[in-house]
Amino acid sequence: MNEAAPTPAMTRQQQHFSASGRSALGIYRELAVGSGSWHQFLRYEFSMLLLSNLAGMLGLGARAALYPGLFRECGRRPAFGRGMVIRRPAQIGLGDKVLLDDYTSLDVRGEAGAITVGDHCIISRFSTIAAKNGRITLGPGVNIGSYCRVATESLVEFGSSVLVGAFCYIGPGNHQLGTDGTPLIAMEMEKKGGVKIGDNAWLGTHVTVVDGVTIGEGAIVGAHALVRDDVPPWTVAAGVPAKVIKQIPRNG
Repeated sequence: MNEAAPTPAMTRQQQHFSASGRSALGIYRELAVGSGSWHQFLRYEFSMLLLSNLAGMLGLGARAALYPGLFRECGRRPAFGRGMVIRRPAQIGLGDKVLLDDYTSLDVRGEAGAITVGDHCIISRFSTIAAKNGRITLGPGVNIGSYCRVATESLVEFGSSVLVGAFCYIGPGNHQLGTDGTPLIAMEMEKKGGVKIGDNAWLGTHVTVVDGVTIGEGAIVGAHALVRDDVPPWTVAAGVPAKVIKQIPRNG
């Protein structure tokens, strides 16, 4: 008789969602709407089933008409692309004229998680905004390129009119290093206060910004940089790790 395989080391989230005694429906409902009512859950399911992949102008119009009621708040004239992943929409707020492109993800986990997207923001296709019991705020006019990931267990704050190139990774923390032989995957995350990005900053493609970093107003971060330390306002930083390479001249 074959012995059962030993339970592998897992993150706290993996342990939570794979715990015995929980129904698949209960796990899915927690992911989809959290502690929301059955009415909220059924409305969510109806909207996702019928509208998520509806193509063309009909799909765009139908999602713009019915999706707003799922969210904590939603401003005027939103645009929702096809195939979006939306988790716990009652913990997500959207401003006016927000554009969420095809296959974007707004993913809130935990009762303390929240996402706020300001007026005129654009989140491009295949990008993910994930608040895991943390808060993410995008100021007005933020433009996030394709295939980006913004994630936190604490805080990420974007000022206004921040431009983020494709394939950027913003907010990741590190697993703490254990001294007792505990596998890295099972260690708690080390939190350093989150990430703050000032107004009018610009991040080039493939930039990684780790937890605990502040990028100042008007700063530019060059492509493929790894930002581990603060970037002062109105400077250009580049490299691995990123270092300030020049000041940005300002009139007046």
